[in-house]
Order: sequence, then C-alpha cells, then structure tokens
Amino acid sequence: MFFMKKFLFTLLILTIGVPVYAKNINFIHVTDVHLTQANAHYLKEFTNEINNKYQDFDFVVFTGDNINRADRNDLDSFLNIIKDINLKVFVTVGNHDLLLSRDMTADYYMQRTRKILGKYHPSSANYIFKKGNLVFIAMNGVKEVIPGPNGYYKESEIIWLDRQLTKFKNKKVVILQHFPLLDTNSKSAGLYKKESYFNVLNKHNNVIAVVSGHYHNNREEKINNVYHIVTEKFRDNTYYKIISINDEDGFIYTTLVDKSSICAD
Repeated sequence: MFFMKKFLFTLLILTIGVPVYAKNINFIHVTDVHLTQANAHYLKEFTNEINNKYQDFDFVVFTGDNINRADRNDLDSFLNIIKDINLKVFVTVGNHDLLLSRDMTADYYMQRTRKILGKYHPSSANYIFKKGNLVFIAMNGVKEVIPGPNGYYKESEIIWLDRQLTKFKNKKVVILQHFPLLDTNSKSAGLYKKESYFNVLNKHNNVIAVVSGHYHNNREEKINNVYHIVTEKFRDNTYYKIISINDEDGFIYTTLVDKSSICAD
C-alpha cells in the first residue's frame, strides 16, 4: 500500500512538472504549380493571398512540379516569388523540376532553394523538419537522367526513410513528396516498385500521413492507418489544400480550396 501511494505521488509530481500541451499544426499544401513566365502572376497573387489570410499558419509546402520545365531561370522565378511568403516555406521536387542534361540536379535545385529561401531550408532533397510534436519527412523520388512521370524511390532513399522512422519512433510522422503511393489507372504516372516503400511503412507505426500531388486530382484514402492525401494541381490558379493536424492525437482535417470558383464569384 505504501508503495502504491508513493508511486501515485511520484506520478502526480511528474504529471504536474512536465505538462503536455496539444496543438494543431496548420499548413497550406500546394502542388503542381508548373510555373512558366506566362502564368507566374498567379503565384504572385497567391503569395499575397497567403500573407493576407493565413498569417497564423505554421508553414507552406510545395510538393513538386513547381516549374513546368527544368530550367534554372524558371526555378529562380519560382523561388523569388515564394520567398515573399511571410511563413516558412518548404519545397520538394517533382518530375518536371529535374533534368541532368540541363544541369538541373536535385543537389543544385535544393541548394538554390536554401540560398533564396533562407538557411532554415535544408539543402538536400530528402530532409526532415519538426513542428510541435510532429516530424515531417520530405522525399525525392525523381529520376534525374531520364525523368518521367513514374516515381522511383531508390533503395538508398528507402533505407534512409527506414532509419528516420526508427529514429523518430516515438513521434508522429508526416511524409511530404511529389509521387503518391495510391494506385492510378494511368500506367505513365505510377510508382516503380512501391512495394518496398509500403514494406517500410508497414514496419513502423508512427507514420500518420503521406501528402503528395502529381495526379492533378484530389484523393484521400486510408491504408493501414496511414492517411494518403493527394491534392489537386495549383496550375493556373486552381487549387490548394489546408491541412490541420493535432500534434498529440494525430487527428487530421483537410479542406480543398477551389480558387477557380472563388475567382468566378
């Protein structure tokens, strides 16, 4: 009995001394901007919209195909527009972003991103950042030599992901990438050898969501307790998604914003 009282007293002290405050992590997901010189004004307008409407959000993430063709000038245009967003901005690459023959490698792309957006942004295409009790993992999956619409996560990337999920086994993890893991009817837009990716996800129990784009449509499905969120393309000022995640229980709430209907009104 004395032991039980002592245990409860100690537990009470620990509970009082180390309070845990759950909060919602709110961010904007934008994908498939496909920026060109002709449509860049839409992204500039959207930057102003974010600054006016979402000042209290945590960050914005662009998940690939940020530019329509792998061109250094277009990359600089994209980055110089989004650097004016008054929130932290994170970027992943897509199949339209990289091409080795044009010297648009993942290393160059991400180093340029860090240089223009700021030192808070990692210089690798596979990277991690944290918000509250959540860990966000960005993945690459793009073939640089002969890029195409099929995603390919190299064995080294899958091994790296496995290690990160082990490292953060006590945290809830959200993966950000261009290529969805969901099946598609298009043979030219799927994911090569995705079984190895799913094997890693199924090995761990801390991934709560995979956020992606690429399909140019809106889909959300749950597979083995992982919420797969695919957002419709932004291209030509159409869609983006608001995502809110409780960093304690992992509850996820999403809202797809149709900018075309707003503009039509």
